[in-house]
Amino acid sequence: MSERRWMLTLNLRDAYEAKKWRRAKRAINLIRQKAQRIAKVKRVVIDEALSHVIWSRGVERPPRKVQVVIEKVDDETARVSLP
Repeated sequence: MSERRWMLTLNLRDAYEAKKWRRAKRAINLIRQKAQRIAKVKRVVIDEALSHVIWSRGVERPPRKVQVVIEKVDDETARVSLP
């Protein structure tokens, strides 16, 4: 991939360390943190379709892994979406 676009599988198992009613929110925050570290940006925009995948099974059971595409929009912003 180019230096402005990454396609990878993120492991969200750390979301299950949170209490049951906070797991989906923690999974979103994990995606945001990992995208910030990979793309080296301050602001991360998560696509609505990816958010629906995380929340599809409810707040208590987000997916353990998810495939995402991280695209660097500009120097301070990255967008995370489904492939």
